[in-house]
Amino acid sequence: MELLDAYQRKTKSQMETQHEREQQKLEQKVSIRRAHLEQKIEEELAALQKERTERIKHLLERQDRESNAFDTESRSLGFGSLGSLDFPKEDNR
Repeated sequence: MELLDAYQRKTKSQMETQHEREQQKLEQKVSIRRAHLEQKIEEELAALQKERTERIKHLLERQDRESNAFDTESRSLGFGSLGSLDFPKEDNR
């Protein structure tokens, strides 16, 4: 009976040791995977921010071109000088 108890304790101890090793390996894998995913997220966020900045830049350039074209067309139609005219102010009584 003592021999059986000793064998069971030894087996239990070996199983616990094996379990701890496997748990440590899994924790290490999870840690590595998490670090990899965090790095990937950071890279994707940087790429999205760069894309957003480029889009804003292009939109601002387009707005500037369209505004200049509008001003040019307005002047060619004679609207450029309207701002310099002195209109009489209405007397609101």
